[in-house]
Amino acid sequence: MKISAVLLAGGQSKRMGKDKAFLQLNGKTFLRIIAEKLSIYCDQIIVSGNKEKKLYLSQLRGIKSQIDFVKDKNPFTGPLNGIVSCRKKIKNDLVFISTCDTPLLNEEIIPYLSSKIDGYDAVIPTVNNKEQFLNTVYKKSALDLGERLYSEGVRSLYEWINHLKILKISEKEIKYIDKHTYSYWSINRPEDYERIKNLWKEKKV
Repeated sequence: MKISAVLLAGGQSKRMGKDKAFLQLNGKTFLRIIAEKLSIYCDQIIVSGNKEKKLYLSQLRGIKSQIDFVKDKNPFTGPLNGIVSCRKKIKNDLVFISTCDTPLLNEEIIPYLSSKIDGYDAVIPTVNNKEQFLNTVYKKSALDLGERLYSEGVRSLYEWINHLKILKISEKEIKYIDKHTYSYWSINRPEDYERIKNLWKEKKV
């Protein structure tokens, strides 16, 4: 099963105050940590960013997957912009869309969710009573629709998802793979970053 990954790294990081893609844990940037995990199951990783290509690629040397970079069409207009900006680069029929602020991504959810997509456009987990549109799997054809909707003025992930045939996955099911659902813990604020660093030092994550 061939899977491409889109790694969204073009957010404004307003709440953090600095670019989350380049925050570090144990000497590695979030970008590097996540790309290493994606590379286990994804033979292509497309980084969507708003800065110069070399800044991102400098963090990804030695990653075994094919690495591509796409600069966002319209920076800072939300994740759907980053997703559709990457569409033409995607070489596989399955796409795992990930985000650079979840360094505790459990890579085992990639094959697990991918195994359930047959007959659907996307597999959408629910964690903490919230549908998780990122760190999950889509068919490339769903991104074709996303690009069309974006050209018509749609900017909301939710509105795009509403046009797709989706399979919903419960939190209980996700916990079989990721006990603490850390794959969906976004490090958005300085206090989140301090907490994850402390958990890392204490070897609790």
